[in-house]
Amino acid sequence: MGDLSPTAAAVVGAVVFFAFFVRGVSGFGSATIAIPLLAHVVPLKLAVPLLLALDFLATVATIRIDREHVNKTEVKRLIPWAMIGVITGALLLVRLPPQILLTGLGVLVVIFGIRTLLKPAGEAPVSHWWSVPAGFTGGFFGSMFGSGAATPYMIYLTHRLSDKRKVRATFSGFAFFDYGFRLITFLFTGLLLQWALGIVLAIGVPAMAAGLYIGNRIHHRISNERALQVIGVMLVVSGVSLVVKVVWAG
Repeated sequence: MGDLSPTAAAVVGAVVFFAFFVRGVSGFGSATIAIPLLAHVVPLKLAVPLLLALDFLATVATIRIDREHVNKTEVKRLIPWAMIGVITGALLLVRLPPQILLTGLGVLVVIFGIRTLLKPAGEAPVSHWWSVPAGFTGGFFGSMFGSGAATPYMIYLTHRLSDKRKVRATFSGFAFFDYGFRLITFLFTGLLLQWALGIVLAIGVPAMAAGLYIGNRIHHRISNERALQVIGVMLVVSGVSLVVKVVWAG
């Protein structure tokens, strides 16, 4: 196993399973749940490409669902700004010290957790120009932290498309291109060339498949509101734990 202890390997498998179980139940949240938890046992520069690869595989496996409901116009609006955000975030991920990255991730996850619990309302449609900040911040957060990318995208899409099925389908269609471009960017920055990535992928792929399968099987039995409450609490706890870890180590 090299530098990855049996305990750390078990934690990686359990966290990935739980994260994709959550995605199977709610349709999102895998990276946002997994990254702050994985950061306790593996470096952030390993956890981020791991979840990116797993999310891409999961998206490819489910891309045919609701394919006809994808709003291609909104996908095209988001893609260029997301690409700029991805490149910016990847460069910072490679260059910034781990303490800064972990603290930033912890604070970001706590904010997203509180927002999930509060469930802010807002039904008014927004201008398509909001695709600029939504695309950039989603790409930036996803590339730099591997977490929080879905939030700006989903906020934008839910204020542009009234049909929930179209929102889900459009997000999935966009995610395919977003994850693919992130993988290319990570390849050029060297983040996909770590030998340890192969080890954690060997652990993560079966755990991801099992979590998705079980989550999809029971998603009708759990209300969306209850699922969001659980996710919100998990985000706040995991985010606070990361900040405490950095402070304690310092």
